[in-house]
Amino acid sequence: MFNESRALPNTLARIKFQFPAADTEIFLVDDGSTDDSAGLAKHLTQGDDRIEIIHLPKNLGKGAALRAGVARTTADAVLFMDADLSTSLEHVDAFLERLSKFDIVIGSRSVPGSIVKRSSPMRQLMGRTFNQLMRLSTGLDIHDSQCGFKAFRGDVARLLFSLSESNRFAFDPEILRLGVALGYSIDEVPVSWEASDRSAVRPIRDSIRTAIDLVPIRYRTRSTRVQGLASRTGLLVPTPIASLNDY
Repeated sequence: MFNESRALPNTLARIKFQFPAADTEIFLVDDGSTDDSAGLAKHLTQGDDRIEIIHLPKNLGKGAALRAGVARTTADAVLFMDADLSTSLEHVDAFLERLSKFDIVIGSRSVPGSIVKRSSPMRQLMGRTFNQLMRLSTGLDIHDSQCGFKAFRGDVARLLFSLSESNRFAFDPEILRLGVALGYSIDEVPVSWEASDRSAVRPIRDSIRTAIDLVPIRYRTRSTRVQGLASRTGLLVPTPIASLNDY
């Protein structure tokens, strides 16, 4: 979360309702907010031991924030979402269920069945242009790498995030490229998504920055390089679920 104090009361109420189980791990990562989002989150979550607040001392970017959160997880499944909950929480159960067949499940606003609300024509154009550039530069067969709603098998998430280097919005395609390099399967699922008036994303500025950041990703995520790095992390390198299902 970055300067999400206005959204936090509603977001936390919805998160607690969606995840009532006592063994759920919930991490709120404050990416150097200047509106005391972390302080408000601490106040709103008092007494709920399932929730941990991680405060980054300065704004480092989406990738850095997610990396810090995933590193704290221990669960069998890891799901991340944006603090404004632009993607409907109605998809949570379906995403987690699909992890029995896929290593990674990602939300998409660009595949048949998706519903996009309140998105400006300019934002839609920038999104389509960026997605085409991302596919060309990375070779990923993905229609929407940037939707902030993704689920992973737990050990897969902890390995991939530990290997990542991008701190900002190129983080998403980098994570997916790392997954492909290690043979992990990706399922792209349509979601219901509504643009937030308070989003910190600036379509033109952030698309240009991310496009520049995409350039080195294909080189950094070559299969031989990634496999070598993974073997030296000290973390478990999970077997792709497709191979596990063959037994």
